[in-house]
This record gives sequence, structure tokens and C-alpha cells, in this order.
Amino acid sequence: MTETVPAGDLRDPAGTGPEGWPSATELAARVAAGEIGSRELVEGYLARIDRVNPALNAFCHVAHDEARAAADAADAKVAKGEPLPPFHGVPIAIKDLHPVLGWPLCSASNGIEHTVMEYDAPAVRALREAGFVFVGGTTSPEFGTVSVTESLRHGATRNPWDLELSPGGSSGGSAAAVAAGLLPIGHASDGAGSIREPASYCGLVGMKPSRGLVPSDAHYMEGFATEGVLTRTVLDTAAVLDVFATAPRPTWYTPPRPEVPFRERAQRDPGRLRIGLNLQPAFAAQVNPAAEALLRQAADLLADLGHEVVEQRVPGLDQEWFTTRFDILYATGSADCVVTDESAIEPLNRTLREAAREMDAMTYVTAILDLQIRSAEMYRAWDEVDVLLTPTNPVLAPRIGSLWEGQEADPWLPLRRAEETASLTVLANMLGLPAISVPLVERDVPLGVQLIGGRWQDGTVLALAGQLERAHPWRHRKPTGLPL
Repeated sequence: MTETVPAGDLRDPAGTGPEGWPSATELAARVAAGEIGSRELVEGYLARIDRVNPALNAFCHVAHDEARAAADAADAKVAKGEPLPPFHGVPIAIKDLHPVLGWPLCSASNGIEHTVMEYDAPAVRALREAGFVFVGGTTSPEFGTVSVTESLRHGATRNPWDLELSPGGSSGGSAAAVAAGLLPIGHASDGAGSIREPASYCGLVGMKPSRGLVPSDAHYMEGFATEGVLTRTVLDTAAVLDVFATAPRPTWYTPPRPEVPFRERAQRDPGRLRIGLNLQPAFAAQVNPAAEALLRQAADLLADLGHEVVEQRVPGLDQEWFTTRFDILYATGSADCVVTDESAIEPLNRTLREAAREMDAMTYVTAILDLQIRSAEMYRAWDEVDVLLTPTNPVLAPRIGSLWEGQEADPWLPLRRAEETASLTVLANMLGLPAISVPLVERDVPLGVQLIGGRWQDGTVLALAGQLERAHPWRHRKPTGLPL
């Protein structure tokens, strides 16, 4: 039985039960039923943010007054009996790399003007129209470049499971907030693994949807990048993907709309699948023995559920070949940021921008064509299996500050370390495939496993993740690094 806790209680702002903190879908149902008000939820979460965030640094902006006003409007709509969107009155935060109407866009940089935005990004607009109440902006590294959430602008964001460690990046602010119970759900984005990596390190569910499924005003990084959410349950992830998949999509290329809602697919048995075990890093990386052991444990659990588990390689995946071409693409990653003071940008991003300026158009176009052509060969891996299983991260959560050590001598070194972290996630970005990280196996500091589906198989990935969650629940786990 769930006990309703007063909004002033800082430990459990919305009440909790034996399964852990409430999910976004559960809170939406309670708000719609009049069991709890949006204002009560918002006050509870804001109080918890004010208390716990100083230790985490997960938020760079908290919109107290705006969130309260939106929550009051949500409660008024419930009182009038008006039709409600699926997440009416539920608090969420938006990653500070994406425009939010009325908020300054900082991108964790001292080198850009922090302009107050006059519009919502398409995915942000979809979340607003789904009824979410925006409570603030979460931290990222400058321009989202690396796999930790540390910047000169905002400092370091810490992992709730161990405050000496990073929550990962670049969506580490959202991951830390959700993992610490500061929110039920957080917006995120992923260009090489930036949803799945922090999900892995923080014990959360994090999915990179298929290319084009989430509304966006451009195909950033040639379609490598997309947006999503960080959650504690597969159902929450699936229900938000339904929001994205049915929203207007203004970009050139769009995938087919799902025939069955993702929320429904996540609750269905996936049937017997052929699962391919894979330990091929796309970048140079040493797979930590703990990550490999985790993969084997996950494989055993899948076999126990009746799936066929086999070893599977990705044809055409060559580390040196891929790194060379990825670096050409990645050097241009800050092209959408209007920089006003190059000298104020962090050393790695200055180095990347300088490399991009020195590049001729033929070099860039050739690299992109190479990636596309080689992709056709790599897709063949999914002719043999339904889902590829890997560790999400081949390395353990890094110590705060360690990514930057030695950058004075080699400004590319932080990127090489970030690439190592992303070496098992980036393939799904290149191929535009759906991939999800789930905290399947319990550890003192989390480390996730990744499921990568074939083209447009978001529903299959969610069904398998949901089956794993039901068989081996994880949402009751809470971090031990904070006084929660």
C-alpha cells in the first residue's frame, strides 16, 4: 500500500512503497484521479532539490515560481474535469543543451551568450504538450562533448551512488537528479551514448530511440544525435516514446509510426528471441573484467527466460577506421552554438573547433559517405540476431576530474577517454538503431547492460527490457552516496 506523504517531507516528496520511488506514469495516474495535486508534487520535489542538489550539482537552473504556476494551472484543469494529456502535472527537468521557452540556454559554456530562448525545441515542446511541469535545467559538459558532466561554467556533477565518481555524461545532470529522487524523470540527449552511459552509471533506464523517431529541427551530427529521457522504469521510457513518436516531426527523414503503442509493447512478452553477445568496442578500449562479467550474467538471465543466446560479431567494424571518421564528424559538433568568445571555450572544444576549421569540405563529405556505406555492411549483424547484448560501458564510472588529467600536454586526451567510455554505445548512433541500457545486475556502483535492436525495432527492445525488469526488478534500489 502506498502511503501519501506530506509535501514538506524531504525524503519522499510523493510517497513511496516497497517498490521504491513512484514512477512518472504512476504519478500521472494519481494526479488524473485527484489523489494528489500537481502543486503538492512540485513542492515536494522542489524542496528535495533545494536540500540535496548542493551535494550533487545536478541542476544549473531551478524554476521555482514558474513550476509552481504551471502546477497550479494543472490542478485547475483537473478540478474542471477537462481532458488531460498523458503526463499531466508530473515534474520533469530539461537538459541544458536544448532550448526551453523563457529560459536562458547556457550549454555549460562561458563562450556563448546565454540568450533567453523564444521557443521550445521540438522534443521539449512535445514534453510540454504531454502535460509535464518543467522544474529546471540539468547540467551537462560544455556543448555535451564528453562522457562526464563537468564544466568550467557549472563545475562537476556527482554520482549519487558515490560522490567521488561521475554520473557519466553528457546527460549526467538528469541522471543524477533521477537517481537521487529529485525527480521521477529527466529529459536527456544522446550523440554517442549520452543517455545510456549515465543511465548505466546511475542505475537507471536510458534509451536512445531509432533515428528520426523523436521530433527535432535538424539531424544533428548527421543523425547520430537524438533526444530521450532517463527513468527508473521501462514503462516510463516507453510511454514517453509514445509522446515523441506521435508528435509533429519537422525534419527531412522520419521513420514509420508504430502500429502498437510502445507502452503496450513494453508490457508484452517479447517471445523467444535470438540474442547476440558482443564485446567489440568501436573505439580503442580495454573492457573492464567487471563489465564482461556483467555481460555473462545478463546472458545467463536471458537464457533462463528462454531466449537463444549466441556470440555475434558486427561485420565491418574496425576501430582505427571508425575513429578517424568519427573524429572528423565530431569536430563539428558545436556548429549549432553561436560562440561569441572563442578564448573562453574549454581547451578540448577549442581544439575540436580549430580542427573543424582546418578541414576542407571534401574531407568531411567523404567521411560521412564512408560511414553511411559501411553501415550497410554492419546492419547484417541483425540478420543473424534480433537483439545485440553488450555492456553499456566497457569501463567503470570515472573519478571526478580524471577525464581532464594530462590535457595540457595533449588536448585530445579527454576526447580519447570519452571515446573509450562510448565505445560500446556509439555504434547504435552511427546506425540509427534503438538501444537501451538497463540496470539488470545489482552492484555497489551501478553498471548497465545494453540491448541494441534492428532497424525500427524500438518495440522489440522495450518488450525485452520490460521482460527483464519483471523477472529481475531494480526500481527498489536507491543510491547509498547521499543521506536520502
